[in-house]
Amino acid sequence: MTSGQINEAAGQHLARRRVWESKYAIRACYRGWFERLRPFIAPGRSLEIGAGSGHFKTLWPELIESDVVTTPYVDLVADGMRLPIAAESLGNLLVVDLLHHLRDPHLFFDEAVRVLRPGGRVLAIEPYITPLSWLGYRLRHHEDIYFGGYHRCAAKDDPWAGNLALPNLLFAREAADWPARHPELRIIHRQCFSLFDFQLAGGFKPYAFISNARLYDWVLAVDRRLDWIAALAGFRIFCVIERVGGSGR
Repeated sequence: MTSGQINEAAGQHLARRRVWESKYAIRACYRGWFERLRPFIAPGRSLEIGAGSGHFKTLWPELIESDVVTTPYVDLVADGMRLPIAAESLGNLLVVDLLHHLRDPHLFFDEAVRVLRPGGRVLAIEPYITPLSWLGYRLRHHEDIYFGGYHRCAAKDDPWAGNLALPNLLFAREAADWPARHPELRIIHRQCFSLFDFQLAGGFKPYAFISNARLYDWVLAVDRRLDWIAALAGFRIFCVIERVGGSGR
């Protein structure tokens, strides 16, 4: 990344943190996400990659936060593809909205094999394309939806490029290829979710479509009960990938 891109990223992280601190709905949304992943947390040290504004640390105080740029909310400045972490030293790697930006997410999973101990897990929350979310993302989101590869050729080396369809390719279309590509990893949980939570929170915009805390909490409860139709209407996927086998590379 250039110095200009680093400064831009740092500015975006700080702006997001201001929204986080001022808006109940986004904090409640992330609290709901944490409750989803909590039962899958493995023992051991845990690191979030691409943490930026440090939201999850407010919910998971033991979490080590990292990003490629320096902000007041990260503990470690590091590239997620080349972590300054000893082999087999982590219990969990958390990634939220990171994988769909990577030029080749399999390179990240190669690094995950190295740093995770046996039984350690990648906890990943990513956008996901369903019939309803395709329409919602097309109308209200700037990132690409491209099923022809991880990224279009012109976007492969752009650090800001994101392909919202990449998790569909990674966790659905390529699922049968995982045992050969990553023999020390296995996908142990895959759940579509998020019909309303992030969307009605207004994401990290300064506004929320529902600003009343009691009403938003009711929406979260309804949203959780609709997981059964999320494969058709959800905007997100939560995946847990566990490391098995011997020594990391």
